[in-house]
Amino acid sequence: MTLQGSMLMAPPAPSSGGTIPLALLIEYGLQRTYHELVVLSELLPRKTDMDRKIEIFQFASRTRQLFVRLLALVKWANSASKVDKCVDICNFLEQQSMFFVETADSLHKMAKETLASARLPSFSLPSAIDVLTTGTYPRLPTCIRERIIPPDPITPQEKVLTLQRLNEVIQYRLVSNELPKQMRRLKIDQGRVKFFVEHEFEVTLTLMGDSPTIPWRLLDVSFLVEDHETGNGKSLVHSMQVHYIHELAQSRLLHVDHPLHDLYKVLHSFCQSLQLEVLNSQAQRLMSDRLRDSIRIEEYSLSKSLSISYWRDQMKKEKNQENYILHKLSVHVCEEDEGKPLQISHQPPMTPMESRKVGLAIKSDHLSIEKLLMQTIEVRTHTKLKELAREMQRMVDGKCEVRDMPVALHVSVLNPCMSSEVLRISIDVQTGSYMAS
Repeated sequence: MTLQGSMLMAPPAPSSGGTIPLALLIEYGLQRTYHELVVLSELLPRKTDMDRKIEIFQFASRTRQLFVRLLALVKWANSASKVDKCVDICNFLEQQSMFFVETADSLHKMAKETLASARLPSFSLPSAIDVLTTGTYPRLPTCIRERIIPPDPITPQEKVLTLQRLNEVIQYRLVSNELPKQMRRLKIDQGRVKFFVEHEFEVTLTLMGDSPTIPWRLLDVSFLVEDHETGNGKSLVHSMQVHYIHELAQSRLLHVDHPLHDLYKVLHSFCQSLQLEVLNSQAQRLMSDRLRDSIRIEEYSLSKSLSISYWRDQMKKEKNQENYILHKLSVHVCEEDEGKPLQISHQPPMTPMESRKVGLAIKSDHLSIEKLLMQTIEVRTHTKLKELAREMQRMVDGKCEVRDMPVALHVSVLNPCMSSEVLRISIDVQTGSYMAS
């Protein structure tokens, strides 16, 4: 056994500096004695007989003195509780003495600094006279009465005058500030102003005073976006959504320079998002019902755009050819002017005249993706038939013209030609393919 291997780890020292447990002290003594005994057993074989006797005697003497001290401590520990009580009493007395000293210092500082300029207030002679002569005290603050007794209600005449005055304040605020052009349709009545944006929203505001810095207070907001095809007369906005929009719009009215403009942007953006959601749900219903694979939702970006491709069968046939064309209809938010309605774009692009026939923007009074697709396909059909008519006119001597009801290209193959001999070429609405009859 080596010296290092025989050494044992000493127990950790106690955290308190004033006392130490008796058991820990005894453990320290045992560890020390055991360690010295192990060291002695390793060193004695190397020494002479006389040196060994001297070392053993010294070890026995040291160990005896150590355990004599421990024995004295054990006997003394029987009466340690009395010592602990005396220590607690001394600590308590020292603490009380410190409190007395601090109190005396504080009183001295108060007398020299705080109370040096203090004076006794004048006696309240009016209060004393009232109490002694009338037995009452009519000088209590009115705030006490207002907190206990509710104020008297205003009369109907005062209410009418107040609302008239509030109407004037609202009119002045509207005249002195710039209004969004989409919110020019309004009505002021009963201290409120109601803005009406057709087929989008209706919002009611008021003011809580006549100061020009008082912000607008939003009273009510309702959304007028409807789905006449798949909505079944149900509301498109949940009450929790309305509550969230109400809080968001009110926050925009508090800390901005143009509150009504910000209010319109928030509500108009939500209405456009709702309109896109309506068109998307209608397109999904068409895909699962009547048109099936003839159309496809290419992209739906929430609150931004909706893209739908049509004439899918024609696209599959031309996909491996160089003249492959993807016919796509897109409804999107106008990035240049967020106040505009949803815009319509086409791929391949249409001419300005063709775009006007379909419409440059969504008509919010009747949201219908099917109607929009049919109008687009009708314009595309006219264009394709006119192009075909120009090509066939070079090959036949007869007349080639596009007629409506239904849309078809009438080609007179012979000259003269009877009505039964006319070649009629139309385009399938779902596939975009030519059909001859």
